[in-house]
Amino acid sequence: MMKKLLLATLVCFFCITNVVAGNPVSVKSGQILALKTPSKAIMDVDYSATKVGKIPLDDYLQGRGTDFVRDWPQEAETAASYFREQFNKKSKGMKLTTDETVASYKILIRVKTLDMGNAGSFFVSMALGGSKKAGGVIMNGTVEIIDLKTNQVVCLLYVDDVKGEGNPKDAIRMGMMYKELAKKICKLKAK
Repeated sequence: MMKKLLLATLVCFFCITNVVAGNPVSVKSGQILALKTPSKAIMDVDYSATKVGKIPLDDYLQGRGTDFVRDWPQEAETAASYFREQFNKKSKGMKLTTDETVASYKILIRVKTLDMGNAGSFFVSMALGGSKKAGGVIMNGTVEIIDLKTNQVVCLLYVDDVKGEGNPKDAIRMGMMYKELAKKICKLKAK
């Protein structure tokens, strides 16, 4: 009886480990061939329907003060730069550019929800020897790979709870999430 219980416990542990260790980015439709083929793409992030918890992003920013509203465009650009840098470093095919005249594709990240993390959690975790991901930003949404010649989505990716590392600064915390998202996208395998 004890052996069966131990075996059942181990099977559950490995199942949970596989679910937790799985890629939080998955292909919803289309093929990721565009990502794996040498090409150039521009990138954009759409926050128009983003919620932080249950609050629209604009209301969240206003609730934090006028300086957060004022600084958001620069903070968002700084965060997105982490994605571009990591994507270009890890991708063996597509590379991101800011020159629209040479781009064949567009990567459009549509952020549905953000958990902005917590700088305090990061400090407490580091003081106690915990995870660097404590307090990190968590994102849910989609990523569209759009063929610019046809304006068609050739691949749609689901993003389910991609989490970055913690940091006291909002832009860096968000940037670390985008860095993790780029890594996860580049790890996708063509089927």
